[in-house]
Amino acid sequence: MNKQRIQKIKERLQATTPGAWKVWRPDDDYLGDDSPTVVNKDGQYIAQTGHDGLSYTVRETMKADAEFIAHAKEDIAWLLEQCGKIVGEVAE
Repeated sequence: MNKQRIQKIKERLQATTPGAWKVWRPDDDYLGDDSPTVVNKDGQYIAQTGHDGLSYTVRETMKADAEFIAHAKEDIAWLLEQCGKIVGEVAE
């Protein structure tokens, strides 16, 4: 494993907005596109996926894209932990 790359991933993870993230869908969809929004536990905006007709995002993948972003912090932390265990097992 490339230790420098793993360290950079850890640094990027630690620099993100604190706390767990989740997908929120607005009750009042004033944009008319039902765009899912990624927020922290306090409802503060992190990111939003949407379909604007100009990007590669399609309406059918907006929710999946938002779910991926919302779970990325926890998933990456878990994967880093598993990598550490594997490296530890190999070193023994």
